[in-house]
Amino acid sequence: MAGPLPQAGPEKISLDDMEILADFVSEAFENLETIEIKLIDLEQDPDNKDIINDIFRPFHTIKGVSGFLSLTKINKLSHATENLLDSARSGDFAMNRTAIDAILESVDVLKALIERVRDGYQTGFLQPDDDIDTEALRKKFQRLQSSPAHGENELLGEILVREKAVDRESIEKALEIQKEFPDKKIGEILVEAKKADPVRVASALAEQNSLRNKPDTQVKVSTQKLDDLVDFAGELVIAQAMLRQKTSHDPALNQSVAHLGQIVTNMQNIAMSMRMIPIKATFMKMIRLVRDLSRKVGKDVNLSMAGEDTEIDRNVVDALYEPMVHMIRNSLDHGIEPATERRAKGKASQGNIFLRAYHKGGHIIIEIEDDGRGLDREKILKKAVDTGLITGHEQMTDARIYDLIMEPGFSTAEKITDVSGRGVGMDVVKAGIEKFRGHLAIASKKDNGTKFTISLPLTLAIIDGMLIRIETEKYVIPTTAVQKAFKPGPEDYFTVEGKGEMVKDRGSLIPLIRLTDIYPRGSAKKPVQDCLVVVVESKDEKRALLIDELLGKDEYVIKSLGSSLENIKGIAGGAILSDGRVGLILDIHGIFSIAQEG
Repeated sequence: MAGPLPQAGPEKISLDDMEILADFVSEAFENLETIEIKLIDLEQDPDNKDIINDIFRPFHTIKGVSGFLSLTKINKLSHATENLLDSARSGDFAMNRTAIDAILESVDVLKALIERVRDGYQTGFLQPDDDIDTEALRKKFQRLQSSPAHGENELLGEILVREKAVDRESIEKALEIQKEFPDKKIGEILVEAKKADPVRVASALAEQNSLRNKPDTQVKVSTQKLDDLVDFAGELVIAQAMLRQKTSHDPALNQSVAHLGQIVTNMQNIAMSMRMIPIKATFMKMIRLVRDLSRKVGKDVNLSMAGEDTEIDRNVVDALYEPMVHMIRNSLDHGIEPATERRAKGKASQGNIFLRAYHKGGHIIIEIEDDGRGLDREKILKKAVDTGLITGHEQMTDARIYDLIMEPGFSTAEKITDVSGRGVGMDVVKAGIEKFRGHLAIASKKDNGTKFTISLPLTLAIIDGMLIRIETEKYVIPTTAVQKAFKPGPEDYFTVEGKGEMVKDRGSLIPLIRLTDIYPRGSAKKPVQDCLVVVVESKDEKRALLIDELLGKDEYVIKSLGSSLENIKGIAGGAILSDGRVGLILDIHGIFSIAQEG
């Protein structure tokens, strides 16, 4: 009798197969992301055939390519999911929450399987996936498919009953009336009979009745090529600025350069817009996060969104994801109270998180707000004193006190959960945002909720700036930070004990910052009345920068200063000026921090 067969080692992947698998993985992850976004839309409008088609197509693609590549598990699971969606397309099955949950589960399992494929081509050997079970999920799809179909009217009724907009008896009476008047819609009957609020009915039908535009034809472009195009557009802006300075004495040549400038500006705008993508995909991931976490912590939480079509630089979108996840986890776990506590405070038992995006002054603003218990000012102060962060004698504004929660390891959570509370969150959030020249502000009121406001530059490549001179050095201040500039007189200058130099503007005293103190040059201090003052603002704080000359406003291409200089506080980067010299771009928030420490 023959003994057991020797165990075969992991199967090696050929070079040709590696390339095909890499393409499949990239496209499959893209398809699954599209599916996740569309499933959130489908949850709001389960009977919309267009959305079902949009989900069906990427599953069909994954099924086809995985079959060709002999990726059996991926092929069978995507095929089972596709069958359910096909039944929903043909009207044999009515899409519901249970089905959407199952499809989301399928997306998660497919991601895990595709990650194994990715690990395979990265290591050069096929990775086992025996520990990933797909059989139970496939059986669930078969059971769902065998459930009876429901008509459109009954489905709308189910939505209204579930949302407690009407009772079931009213739906049944409306269906009886509809048999006599087939042309009448169920919602119309309910509104006429005053059994349902027109706004609630309209809300249930909003997505169903909305026109869906056909997407533009798109071409896939390497992100590296796109980044190179933006870089070269920036170089063209610099070259055009240098040329403009050299030809300013010749009117005819100056006119041609001005025309060239318009073309360069248009080209630069197109190059930048190619890198801009809507923030919707990131927002939709937050809906999934709230949906899953609220079930996990046993709280009823609703996420409302506004401005999800706001466009932002692709690289900035990547930077936003982690900070948003941290803050939404905190809002859900610490901010939103349990239903019993909310009712005791006179609030609705359902908690609310609001997610907003909009453009403001060359920045994108992301607001994450909840209507929970808010931050406890006294508790934060006590913790900060106990841990030695502050002495307890400082006079601090609410904004500065709330900023303390962004210190490394700072947490007032009384117990650690697997959702949040380890004290390794807000400092990571702050660092991630500041890496992209952004800022985070916190506003809160006890028992009235907390609002986190992230401010990030619209693009990482170009900045509108004010060029200033201090002695022989030139600096660029972002125009969004500049409030005003004026020449102070002797009567506008004061020194205040413990606070240093101040200048007066419209009756208010503003702390004065000398950049020569921050970046010493060895020269003597100039009298304030011999200089100009630029009032700048960051996070609702104002300071006055003492400068020698205001040289004008322009667009500047941000250049990295290299690894040895990238961590200098107060400097956001460098810009090549029209005379070919390098000007340092100031990070106003960083300058404020240095001045405060000093």
